[in-house]
Amino acid sequence: MAQSPVALVAFVSTISTSVLFGARGQCSTPFVIAHKSSILPHLHVLSQTPHAPPYPLVAHLSSSASTIGAQDYLGNDPLWLVGSICAVPAPCIANDFYNYYTVGDSVIDNVTWTKVAREGVVTYMWQASPPVGPGCQGMHSYGPAEHGVQLIRQEGRSLRIWVDDADQLLFDFDLTLGQTLPLTWNNWNTDITVIAVDSVLIGTEMRARFELGNSWAQYLIEGVGSSNGLFEPISNFFDCGYGLDCFGLGSQSYYPTNWTGGCLVTMGLNDIKGNEAITVAPNPATDRVRISGIQAGDALTLHDGFGRVVLQVRSNSTKTDLDVSDLPTGVYTVAIGDRRERLVVVR
Repeated sequence: MAQSPVALVAFVSTISTSVLFGARGQCSTPFVIAHKSSILPHLHVLSQTPHAPPYPLVAHLSSSASTIGAQDYLGNDPLWLVGSICAVPAPCIANDFYNYYTVGDSVIDNVTWTKVAREGVVTYMWQASPPVGPGCQGMHSYGPAEHGVQLIRQEGRSLRIWVDDADQLLFDFDLTLGQTLPLTWNNWNTDITVIAVDSVLIGTEMRARFELGNSWAQYLIEGVGSSNGLFEPISNFFDCGYGLDCFGLGSQSYYPTNWTGGCLVTMGLNDIKGNEAITVAPNPATDRVRISGIQAGDALTLHDGFGRVVLQVRSNSTKTDLDVSDLPTGVYTVAIGDRRERLVVVR
């Protein structure tokens, strides 16, 4: 699996197109839905480097979250809504919005595992001059058969995954301030640390939330996953970007707190389709560009021709100005939720 860097990297890479549940280090599923986890009172550049916040979170749980007991992470019909954007390969960009949900249990060596299925909608955009490349147009929905199921289980304050005929660590939520994240199935970086701890309400339970330093995922949320998703990589990579847009229990969404409606892909897409279209002007642009047709609090990402995130901002009004003066000539994609608009930068 792969994840986009937030810095622009000037090189040509060969991009693998395996499915998400294939070998790590390969791009499979197509972008990152823009996070709606916090609405800032002003336009704020979220990240152009690996996450290193200008100010720490208040550690509501003091320096350790280990005082919280393990809760039932997989009960009450958990539902994840994740988005991704990937070059498959460039200049074809695939945008995928999908749900993970539980579909029963399996028993392996007397250990019970929860089955997690995936379904969603993927669209393709051609980021170059015509003609459009083969297979890089249109939209299609897919069901669980396309990606199969994953097996996960809770063990104390951790989630584990059954993959490659082995029981492997997926997430460790028993963390303390300053601790280095352990190596897991979806994290292969040895220098990601916990820089702050607070708590969020999931259902009727308070869950620990860990802010990460030197990481492409901003948070780990206890029992939920990372701000990149459930199975999506925490570590950096160059080909794709991922984002957890919504987590809920049954039909009720709980994270982030300002998400409206449930977390089903169909509901999210229907809600977005009623929004005003994105307007980008001037286009082509040389130094500044104005994005219209957005809402206060919307998170906006700008992707280069390889699907890599080069800029992230959050708007405080229905218009947002972007400074693109440092970007090289090329074709970029403005992404807000599942809405996309092409931007050409010229020098």
